[in-house]
Amino acid sequence: MTLYLIVFFALWGVFYISAVKGDIVVPFEYLALAIFIIFAGQRFETGNDWLTYRDHYLALQQFGFSGGDSPQFPAFEPLYVLTVWLSGHLFDFQTFLFIVAVFNGLILFWFAKVWGASFCGLAAIYYAWVYLATQMATTRYSLAMSFILLALICLAQSRRALAYALILVAAGFHFFSLAFIPIVLLIGRRLSFRLAILTLVIGFVFVHLVLLAVSSGALDSLPFSEKIVFYLDQATVKQISFGSVGYIGLNLAFFYWIMKGEGVLIEDNKMLLVKWSMFYLLFFQVVVWMLPVFWNRVQIFVIVIQACVLSKYMVDRRNVLFLLASAAISLAAFTKFLADPAFISYIPYQSYWVDKVLTDSAREDGTLRFMEAIDQNKLRAH
Repeated sequence: MTLYLIVFFALWGVFYISAVKGDIVVPFEYLALAIFIIFAGQRFETGNDWLTYRDHYLALQQFGFSGGDSPQFPAFEPLYVLTVWLSGHLFDFQTFLFIVAVFNGLILFWFAKVWGASFCGLAAIYYAWVYLATQMATTRYSLAMSFILLALICLAQSRRALAYALILVAAGFHFFSLAFIPIVLLIGRRLSFRLAILTLVIGFVFVHLVLLAVSSGALDSLPFSEKIVFYLDQATVKQISFGSVGYIGLNLAFFYWIMKGEGVLIEDNKMLLVKWSMFYLLFFQVVVWMLPVFWNRVQIFVIVIQACVLSKYMVDRRNVLFLLASAAISLAAFTKFLADPAFISYIPYQSYWVDKVLTDSAREDGTLRFMEAIDQNKLRAH
């Protein structure tokens, strides 16, 4: 866990310097980018999903596309399969992971620059909240999110046709990317705080009335009732955790702050993106809280928007106290993740360059920890 905390304090430390100076320190921006890329890019048997992705990568090399269709792998999207197949003819799996980290890091860096925010701040917040679950786990989804961010950059530059094309490309890496089309369509439309809260309340009541009707058998005659029951049994959690309630409360506070426009000096189109993306996340968190698999994916997108807003605000206002409070909350969330038994596959962190190549001291229990993490996630789901 120590190395994870060192990276945490390094990113927040360089961001602190920018906030104190009230200006973006360019050398620190590149330092943060290097840390972001290298830490994820040269990991070895560390993080969730690495074994599945590695075996899929090797299967495509050995057996062609038929190897990737094996029942032992999830249903991977076509563009991801094609990318892996092409990469497998040029690089090994470790090099592929590094290339993915470089691509994702550069897109995030570009997004921060377009927004006018400090990448140090974006990286510090992103690292604490979603880095472990994206850059060190869900390879397909991390690539998809990079294309979604590229789409938003194109929208900011009034290239809408290219933006929609990039969303389709993102869906080729992960189908859930299509869930962000409503945000793109709603950019340009205004959102009031009263309407947002009313929608959340009505949506919450409606969904729970439907669930109550389904569980009581009142809707058995409808064609979709069996599918709803299936998802209730397989994909839902029975009760919301205290941590999730706290996180929802934090997002509600951020949403209120943004809707009131408290000191956030950004352009109108960016402000609308912030408002709609936050509302979208809260909709999933409040209305369909029993399906965390959905709002966790939306969170990965929204945290980038939040981080850009907070980063720009703290540097522009030189608000060090706000930064320290944000760092403290982020540290609490980060250590909670690391202490979770389901994150056993992340500890200890192993470097391919150092632990495998230079010293040949890498542990040989990576597969075992991967399987234990899967078991822990299954226990938590039930």
